[in-house]
Amino acid sequence: MIKGCLASFVFLLVCLNANGTVWGDDEPLSAPGVAVAENSTTERELLAFYEEQDLYTATRRATTLRKAPAIATIITADEIRNMGARNLLDVLKMVPGFGVSINEFGSFMVEVRGIRTSLSEKILVMIDGHSLNKNINGSAIIYNLAGMLPVENIKQVEVVRGPGSALYGNSAFVATINVITRDAEEIDGLEAKGGGGSFDTYKGNLTGGKAVGDRLTTSASVDHYRTRGARLTVDADSLTGTPFSMAPGTPDLGMEQTDTFLKLGYGELSLRGGYKVLKEGLFIGLTSTLTDGNQPEFTTAWGELGYDLRLAEGLASNLKLRYDYYDQTGTEKLFPNGFLGGFPAGVLGEPLVKDQTFGGEVQVDWDPFSGNHLIAGGSYEAMQQYDVRQFANFVLDPATHFPVELGAFQGVPNWNKDVTRQTWALYLQDEWQLPEQVNLTAGVRYDHYSDFGGTVNPRAGLVWSFLDNADLKLLYGQAFRAPNFVELYNINNPVAQGNPNLDPERIRTYEASLAYRLNRFLAGDLTYFYSTIKDLIRLQNGNFVNTGKLRTQGIEAGLNGALDGDFSWRLTYAFQDPKDANIDQRLPDVPSQRATVSVNYMPVKYLNLHSDVIWTGPRPRTQGDSRAEMPSYATVDLAVTLKNFFETLEIQAAVHNLFDERFRDPDTSDAQHLVLHDFPREGISALVTASYKF
Repeated sequence: MIKGCLASFVFLLVCLNANGTVWGDDEPLSAPGVAVAENSTTERELLAFYEEQDLYTATRRATTLRKAPAIATIITADEIRNMGARNLLDVLKMVPGFGVSINEFGSFMVEVRGIRTSLSEKILVMIDGHSLNKNINGSAIIYNLAGMLPVENIKQVEVVRGPGSALYGNSAFVATINVITRDAEEIDGLEAKGGGGSFDTYKGNLTGGKAVGDRLTTSASVDHYRTRGARLTVDADSLTGTPFSMAPGTPDLGMEQTDTFLKLGYGELSLRGGYKVLKEGLFIGLTSTLTDGNQPEFTTAWGELGYDLRLAEGLASNLKLRYDYYDQTGTEKLFPNGFLGGFPAGVLGEPLVKDQTFGGEVQVDWDPFSGNHLIAGGSYEAMQQYDVRQFANFVLDPATHFPVELGAFQGVPNWNKDVTRQTWALYLQDEWQLPEQVNLTAGVRYDHYSDFGGTVNPRAGLVWSFLDNADLKLLYGQAFRAPNFVELYNINNPVAQGNPNLDPERIRTYEASLAYRLNRFLAGDLTYFYSTIKDLIRLQNGNFVNTGKLRTQGIEAGLNGALDGDFSWRLTYAFQDPKDANIDQRLPDVPSQRATVSVNYMPVKYLNLHSDVIWTGPRPRTQGDSRAEMPSYATVDLAVTLKNFFETLEIQAAVHNLFDERFRDPDTSDAQHLVLHDFPREGISALVTASYKF
């Protein structure tokens, strides 16, 4: 950790000395983007610095980050490219209040303000406003469905912390992530990218876009990614001490995915959609047991047809029809070969499920008078889970819950049910521009579910620009997270039985934020948040139940600056105090503190240097766990980009965890902590890519 921080500090000093510029009292820019070429990188950086970027997610329409009634972060395409991000998770780990770790399946978990679950189902993830969260488990991140989203076709990533159900309904609980894709005019041609790196990793991407005439636009991307995965060692598992254990051993972290995206536009009509096939191994697995030969496969597809209609001056509407599809196949090995003296091929299971959703939404935007904007809308969705089946070479003994060998792979009692859920919603939001630079936003949404009833979620936000370069935000919001189909309808599973009588989880959040821009060189912000969660859905004695309350509060601080457009930096710090409100006890496995440092320097027009440092504080253990708390650690990423030396060719070398920091994530397998030495994380890795625009 120390050598990583020292290296980043030295890198910062070298950049400052090379630039030869010190802090000064230069006159602040009167408007972003003056005296620079239109759409230049410098202009975009200045827009980011002055928080004049357009944020869509906070209000469902373009609002500058300064004026938006939300605590939000925007990460631009330039920033994503400069940092050498491999996927969306590399972007999210730099957001204040966010943390990324792994669970027993090897899938990523995203923590927000101290709230972390194995499925990350309390976070809404969208592409261009289209939800990617799945009905079966409520998540968009589990099994990398969103975490491995290619970054080449991203215009910007908008991350709104806090409740978002007043606009977006289910799962917009602790955060909403909206990935905005590039338009055809921005791509304007064909871009090819390919490369390889550590762990037999290979990547290829094609992105193209073109505007034809005044009305027709088309863009598309195809991405293929394959890796063997890091060669890590799991020291112990739930079978350690028995002759059947494969630990210590190496888990299978290999994966292969193909991702395609299409966007078409003709006048007011638009069509967009995506298709992804993912195959990956399992880190440890469902029984906290190291195995091999796992072959799960996941297929997702979605499409959305939209139509914009201008009804009159200051009055417009938007209509959307959407479809989503999810298919889960593949074999999972629960216990290794020879378990209990039988099972020569291991204890094998294949839980199959398909999921599809049909939906529609209409939204009306109206400016009834100057300084007022009204949004009203309604939506309907029909969610169908079907072809739920299970094949296995075992059944469970009802008395001991131990597997009994069947001798052949065959159909066995099902693991879930064929079900249909219908939902409808109405929402209203009113924005007021008041005197004295005060913006007031209030909204409410009602959602009705066929399986548990209705829920009302309001929001209110006040943004006061009390100085030309200072803003105060006071925010309140409520949100809900609907029980997913696993929690409601799981059957024939003695350790995770569904409960059709579950209520949704609920959260209330209060936020206060102060942002100040000292001059063209320096800006900062400070946020305080306080959230209470009730009706939390947890496993208790093998059943999903609503139980317990959580409380989390903390601060998020940021400081950023730029020198002459060639050098920029950003510091963030987050403190969080998540507790079980019933017993006033600190939640385990998440740190109280995080900090990041990001530095970008372009010494000459041919070279860009970027470094990110992430420091994660100590993480406490579960009550009763006698082990010492997990120590703090720091990782350093470095990206070097060569460009402008030959037409549009760019070559980048990105090194992640530059100093090979050896760290682990807490064992999330069960309350007994059977993986005694926690989950080892990836050490140093590199990826070299080349891109060219035709």
